[in-house]
Amino acid sequence: RCTYCSFVSYTSKRLLSLIPEYIEKLKTDIKANFDLIARLGLRVRTLYIGGGTPTILDERQLSDLLGYIASVTDVSTLDEYTLEAGRPDTITPEKLRILRLHNVDRISINPQTFNQQTLEKIGRNHSVEQALKAYRLAKTYGFRSINMDLIAGLPDETFEDFAASLDTALALCPENITVHTLALKRSSELNASGAGVANGNTAKRMLEYASSALTGRGYAPYYMYR
Repeated sequence: RCTYCSFVSYTSKRLLSLIPEYIEKLKTDIKANFDLIARLGLRVRTLYIGGGTPTILDERQLSDLLGYIASVTDVSTLDEYTLEAGRPDTITPEKLRILRLHNVDRISINPQTFNQQTLEKIGRNHSVEQALKAYRLAKTYGFRSINMDLIAGLPDETFEDFAASLDTALALCPENITVHTLALKRSSELNASGAGVANGNTAKRMLEYASSALTGRGYAPYYMYR
């Protein structure tokens, strides 16, 4: 997991071997929920698969899960069908093909930063080039909306570093750009190590630049959270 993250995360082979069983349990939950929706006479307008990174599933598992969802509801009538594909190193052409085959039309590809040194410090396994390649590849599959996440205040990043990352994202023209401010959780590795995160004034400059640059390019804020 990323050094700024405190989510429960397992990467041992023994625990990863439980994924097939997990998917079967997930199907049980999906069926129960859609049975209830049907009994109540409701129509599902949006589906969202995430957070975490559902694209950690291999192609067969991803196809199995999305195929099952399509068997319990008509995904062709959805207003929006989102799946988080946040980590560029988990994205493959076949996975993108599977997503579009099952009517997924909104995904995320999250660089967090386009500074390679920072990526290594925060434990992201992808490279800058992988993020760019994944985004360009996804554009060829005709997704209605692609989101990119950036984080202001990452360890040792200057205002100039953040501005360069935002400018790179803007040049790609994704439909959404989400700007987070780094918030250190108590149990995160970054908090324990005391690494140099941006001070309040620098983070403030980063957010002010993001607001100005994004609105200047026609982006409108659609939500805020803490």
